[in-house]
Amino acid sequence: MDAASRASGESAARACRELASRVRHGALATASSSSEAPGFPFATLVAIAFDARGRPLMLLSRLAEHTKNLEACERASLLVTEPAADPLAAGRMTLVGTCARVPGEECEDARAAFLAAHPEAARYAGFSDFGYWRLEVASVRWVGGFGRMEWVDGAAYGAAVVAQP
Repeated sequence: MDAASRASGESAARACRELASRVRHGALATASSSSEAPGFPFATLVAIAFDARGRPLMLLSRLAEHTKNLEACERASLLVTEPAADPLAAGRMTLVGTCARVPGEECEDARAAFLAAHPEAARYAGFSDFGYWRLEVASVRWVGGFGRMEWVDGAAYGAAVVAQP
């Protein structure tokens, strides 16, 4: 990779991490395990937070269709976008990877990060059917507006440094 490509990739990775620092909801896409639509893409709106490495965190109920789908197939993607009058001109990204329950020893950190972004979730975060899930980002498709797009490697995305406000 030449220096210009590397600089472009680093810039896109940083733009993705900056976007992650601003968004709180996204469209989670899973592979349907339902007999009604077996194997078809299934997208649903979810509340999200991001950990220090930019990995999306979600508080999901076992009763939800998307959770059942993830239990059957861990592959998923998450679309997040800037709010805008013209959404197609706004910055957005699709994070692609595998999604699994956050391991027990990491749940308290996930809970703290999620509730910092969504304090209203404290009402149901302790219900027995809810659990924290995390998307391990393999790659990111970033669109910075019309004509500005590229794939970002998951490791570059996770390592990107974002200025603190």
